[in-house]
Amino acid sequence: MSTTLKTINDIKHYFTNDPQACYFVSASNFNLMMMSHWIKNWFNVNFIDCYDQRNPSVILPEYEEQPVFNDIEGINQFLLGNKKIVEHIRQHNSADSPARVMFLFYDEALEKMVKSLDMTLIMPPNRLVKKIDNKITTTEIGNSVNVPSVPNALVKISGYTELQAVIKQYDLGSDVVIQTAYGDSGKTTYFISGEEDYNRVSTSIEAEERVKVMRKVQCQQVAIEACATRNGTYIGPILTEIIGNPELTPYVGGWCGNDVNPNAFSKDVQKTIYQYTEQLGNALYKIGYQGYFEVDYLIDINNNDTVYLGEINPRVTGISALTNQSDFCSNYFPLFYFHLLEYSNADLRLDPGDFNRLVMEYEHKPSGQLIFKYTQKDLKVVTDIPQSGIYSRTDQGLAYKSYADAPEQLQTDEIYILRILSADDYVYKGADLVIVFAPCLMQDAAKNLTNDAQAIIQQVQEMIRYRELTEEEQQTLDRYAGQKPLKSADEPATHENE
Repeated sequence: MSTTLKTINDIKHYFTNDPQACYFVSASNFNLMMMSHWIKNWFNVNFIDCYDQRNPSVILPEYEEQPVFNDIEGINQFLLGNKKIVEHIRQHNSADSPARVMFLFYDEALEKMVKSLDMTLIMPPNRLVKKIDNKITTTEIGNSVNVPSVPNALVKISGYTELQAVIKQYDLGSDVVIQTAYGDSGKTTYFISGEEDYNRVSTSIEAEERVKVMRKVQCQQVAIEACATRNGTYIGPILTEIIGNPELTPYVGGWCGNDVNPNAFSKDVQKTIYQYTEQLGNALYKIGYQGYFEVDYLIDINNNDTVYLGEINPRVTGISALTNQSDFCSNYFPLFYFHLLEYSNADLRLDPGDFNRLVMEYEHKPSGQLIFKYTQKDLKVVTDIPQSGIYSRTDQGLAYKSYADAPEQLQTDEIYILRILSADDYVYKGADLVIVFAPCLMQDAAKNLTNDAQAIIQQVQEMIRYRELTEEEQQTLDRYAGQKPLKSADEPATHENE
């Protein structure tokens, strides 16, 4: 018999007492780092230990030799097949209450492993996720439900002359942005102002069956997460995005932070964002997609704040931690609850329209996150890096205050650091170093870093030190030159979807 959930308190009580185990299998627990606070039997199966074995929800594999991986799916296969992990799952699994499992990235091989362990995969089929992940498909889904994209052409490009013809035919202007079908954190987004720009990336563009050629607009970028369910689409708070800051990322179009800051936009713009997200969520559900997803929007500030669809990410993402730890979610419950409920037998009666209005009308407290990536080209070794926990901001720099596994109830003079890399780790261009959470805005209306953000960046960077590789270390790396690096906390810098 299913449980009927009508109110906020019903839902909170349900998860506080839910005996069914749930596993999040990923390189680190960053994306869903706070769920163990909200869900009774939540376990993070991770390769990266961000907490020096102090977080009891994090389960680490046991192995004798350092494994080498080609991609994030390979990490997850290693984790789910590890003897220690399998034994833990068997202890928390039963025919009456099969353990649930989810991933950040997964493939058909992982789907088969889940079945072999008699677990329940609480995610849509991988083949559907891959289809939606395609930026060309995203644009077409938006078009089908009247969610507009920046003026664009979805075409095959075989050379610069052909690109010029497309730009003229579709009236896209002198400067364009080209995106390939797949790619993470801005690494396959190309800004083209002339033939020299094109020639630098022509190989990547011409290898694609179709690319998205867009008019370049001056915009504010927005991210918002939602959950497509049988009841409708439940939506979280609006986050602004920090893109391409050279102190944080080596990628011009690379994501490097966010603010919970709906007040950056008028009520009409906010209403449009929620309306478009609801339309997209309902469209996704009609084609079989259930659960959590994220949408990027571009707000054209030179065109009456017109809202354009950027892309859809069919998964939890790099903003999931900030969304689910926002002041709104802390006072009610994580948006991610709706994903779990969609894959449960519970009878949810909470109207999505009522919930979304509650989010829109809430007085959101400002908060933000910064993603620190290694920006240099040369491989090095980390010698010093701050441990995970709460730090006080002082005139002398950051002072470690206490251990915590998530940034709960930070004071105005505090920040929370989640360490990704450890001392003695190799560090490469684009590797995630640390994630910082703070109870303040990181970016102003002009898209400049705030004074708080600039101070935090300087203070954190002063705490991270490196050394050059020894000859022996260089020889070891040369043997694995064909392998991709591992440590990245969001959608990994080296991970390209198929």
